[in-house]
Amino acid sequence: MSKRRIILVSVVCFSIAVLTVQTLSQTSSSNQTIKPRDAERLRNMTGEERKKELEKLRVQRKLERERRRKELEEERRRWELGSEQRRLDREQKRKEAQERRAKIKKEFLYEKYALKPTEERWKLIKPKLEKVRQLSKQARSTIGASLAGSSSGGAGARPNAPIWQWKRPWKDKAPSELTEAQRIAKELVALVERKNTTPEAFRRKMAALRKARSEEAELKRQLTEARRELREVLTTRQEAALVLMYWL
Repeated sequence: MSKRRIILVSVVCFSIAVLTVQTLSQTSSSNQTIKPRDAERLRNMTGEERKKELEKLRVQRKLERERRRKELEEERRRWELGSEQRRLDREQKRKEAQERRAKIKKEFLYEKYALKPTEERWKLIKPKLEKVRQLSKQARSTIGASLAGSSSGGAGARPNAPIWQWKRPWKDKAPSELTEAQRIAKELVALVERKNTTPEAFRRKMAALRKARSEEAELKRQLTEARRELREVLTTRQEAALVLMYWL
């Protein structure tokens, strides 16, 4: 064999080897490699056959990766749908629980269970319970603002010195939950803390607070009367049960 032919064969063999390495590198992506069985088969092929077979394997690997990608995507989609369904289920259960609590409260089911009245007796008790509940909401005791307790002796403060800060027990309530007197008391505190409040503004707010407190006093009187009427239709045992439940 001539030297030129030997060089030509060597170049061809080297090219085939480079092509094989490149193709193997491409097909090994995503942690996928040629199986030993395929590698053995490739070694027994000619260069052209090996090239075609490697291209075929590359296409197969690509299709396999695409199939796996679609499977993973489908799994992710199912998981998301399942997660959303679980969220909807939780929301539905929460809503149903709220509706049950609202029904129990509206129909006085706990009270009915505790009292164990006959149906005829319950027809007398239930409206009186409703009256007491409505008046209790309107006649909530107004807790006026007051100064906070003494100091524990922080930096720059004398031990047991008063802390000049208004204590508002109702400060965390929503505006809709405040009684009229509490709302006015809150406004009066703001006027007291403001330096340029006019005497007339103080007089108007104080008059409004006194009026609101007097109206609450009347509501409390009505509440006391409603509770007396409720006790009249109860047995001693039923009265004791409602005392435990803070109705009386």
